[in-house]
Amino acid sequence: MNSEISALYPPPPPYYKLFTSENVLKFNELKEKGVSDDEMKNIENLRFLVPPTPPKGEQYRSFGELWWFEDKHVGLKESGVEQIYGDSTSDKENDKESQRGETTLGHIQSSKIDESEAYEEVFSQFRINELKKMTKSLLLNFLELVGLLAKNPLLSAKKIDQIRTILINIHHLLNSYRLHQSRESLILIMQEKLKDVKEEIININRTCKHVESQLDLMSKKIDQTYDSGRIKDSNHDTSLRKNIRSKDQLISDAITAILQHI
Repeated sequence: MNSEISALYPPPPPYYKLFTSENVLKFNELKEKGVSDDEMKNIENLRFLVPPTPPKGEQYRSFGELWWFEDKHVGLKESGVEQIYGDSTSDKENDKESQRGETTLGHIQSSKIDESEAYEEVFSQFRINELKKMTKSLLLNFLELVGLLAKNPLLSAKKIDQIRTILINIHHLLNSYRLHQSRESLILIMQEKLKDVKEEIININRTCKHVESQLDLMSKKIDQTYDSGRIKDSNHDTSLRKNIRSKDQLISDAITAILQHI
């Protein structure tokens, strides 16, 4: 029973203990002095600090799978899967045949190949029809698989492999829409952001107009206060004016009060 017990994750390699602050500092000092990596590998405590050379070629293997160094759209043939739908060349030919009966405007738009070639290729009617065909074929093969499982389950392996091929082709064809989906999603996000900014600008303009109207009203009241002639006694004019704040100070206080209530 004890022999069947195993660790969930393997222990870390023992050379991780060599990555100490002293070794890293010594490694950097030797690097600054111009010591090569080959010479570093001869030093016992520093040879594991030398970064490994990158693998050569276009692919590398990790966890039993092949990965590309550069991210790119890998075709079905490169992945070792049979492609059951037409390629881009047949797409363009079918697009041209389907667009012959359209209007002159549609013909002019289809002639702009420089920027919209990829868009027309992905969203062509031919590819849409291929997706519909593969979906119907998937349903038909599933019904055939159900019949085989009922009559002779030993013959179902080939049918399962056919269903797997159809599903991979559908998934691969749908993935060609990802770039356009991300672009359209970005457009929607930017439109929502632009809408929010416009609404914020409208609210700011509305608030500014409200503040201006309140300031005009306060200014008129202040002018009326100073021009009302309540201060008639010239002997007390100087002492009374000391207790009355200036017109600018009243306007400043009014602005502060208005902004606090916005």
